[in-house]
Amino acid sequence: MGASTGTEKMTAKFIQFFDILSGKEEEFVHFATKNYIPGIHEMGFTRIIGSWHVAAGEGPYCILESVADSVQDINRLLMAEEFDKLNHLLHFLITNYKTKILAPTGHRVEEIPGGVNYRFNHHYNIHAANSDDYLRFMAQKYVPVMETLGIKIIGRWYVAVGPGPQMVVEGSCDSTRQILQAIGSPEYYRLTETIFGLVDDFGSKILVPTGLLTQFR
Repeated sequence: MGASTGTEKMTAKFIQFFDILSGKEEEFVHFATKNYIPGIHEMGFTRIIGSWHVAAGEGPYCILESVADSVQDINRLLMAEEFDKLNHLLHFLITNYKTKILAPTGHRVEEIPGGVNYRFNHHYNIHAANSDDYLRFMAQKYVPVMETLGIKIIGRWYVAVGPGPQMVVEGSCDSTRQILQAIGSPEYYRLTETIFGLVDDFGSKILVPTGLLTQFR
């Protein structure tokens, strides 16, 4: 299964979460590469740019990451008859399916790094009373410190449709070793000490590429 397929602009995201049914792994890979992904791309509303396994964090443990020019384009995909057919077939191979539509916060929207990369994502709900303090902390401390630890912040999103928490912050780097070194550092400890006072329901995920998208690069 594969990481991001190249540099893409992030305007809106459609994220699909699921677990592959036991014994259906090979059938899933065949269907995804021969039917599902080409079919999604042919419709032209979204492009699947990431296929991830959740190496650390809560499940479901498989993620397909798509980008679109707008939330409206994602809605057009969801209403398309061909998408309904493809998803119907997909559900014979997976379980625990859920989706999220992510819209940019306007504070940081960058490009997805090309080639193989790994993700360290945080998700949480911001305390309404602390929103100004949170924005200052992110700009002045969180983003620069994370980047000195080797993790580039590539997106800050809110969940427009789907289950919470409502804020998603994406970090990207070249290896899981970088992520583990960052997590073990005193700088990261101090960051989390501060952010725990500004948000609720804090969680994180380490995502590793699956290789599914290699042939689509």
